[in-house]
Amino acid sequence: MNTLTINASAREQAGSASSGRLRAEGRVPAVVYGKSKKPENLSIDSAELRQLLRAIGNNTPVVQLKADEGEAVTSIIKEVQRHPIKDTYTHVDFQQIGADELVVLEIPVHAKGEAWGVKNENATVETVSKTVSVRCLPKDIPSSIDADVRPLKVGDSLHISQLPAIEGVQYLDAPEQPVFAVVK
Repeated sequence: MNTLTINASAREQAGSASSGRLRAEGRVPAVVYGKSKKPENLSIDSAELRQLLRAIGNNTPVVQLKADEGEAVTSIIKEVQRHPIKDTYTHVDFQQIGADELVVLEIPVHAKGEAWGVKNENATVETVSKTVSVRCLPKDIPSSIDADVRPLKVGDSLHISQLPAIEGVQYLDAPEQPVFAVVK
């Protein structure tokens, strides 16, 4: 998994007035919390956040969060709030995770290959679940899961139980839950 890093600064004041001042300076209010960490108010550069989110794209939002002069810690972007009209970021939540802490995440699933039904029966591949729920250690977090849909014909589905096994990763959704289906 590609490791992305974002820099943050400690934020002394909380509240809407100080958050508004931060946004006017091109910074985004943020908070980091964790199982054994008290919530800490931070601010991050808006342009750096935009670049980070573009780099993450449709992959798992795991980043290294580096606050001021401290060490970078592994964190998950739990929520990104945007202004409904201005298309600017208003707040970001990070969850810090320990190296030995099992985490539950939604991991994006991508169809790989062209399904037999698409190629020979003029069908389409329908995505039933864009993500699957997994449990794993931070070192085992996949950026995404690639599912081979090439053998699927019209009426076939690919289920959770047919996703590739990944060492250290446990699928939590029902094994019979469909992920992709080929429909006409």
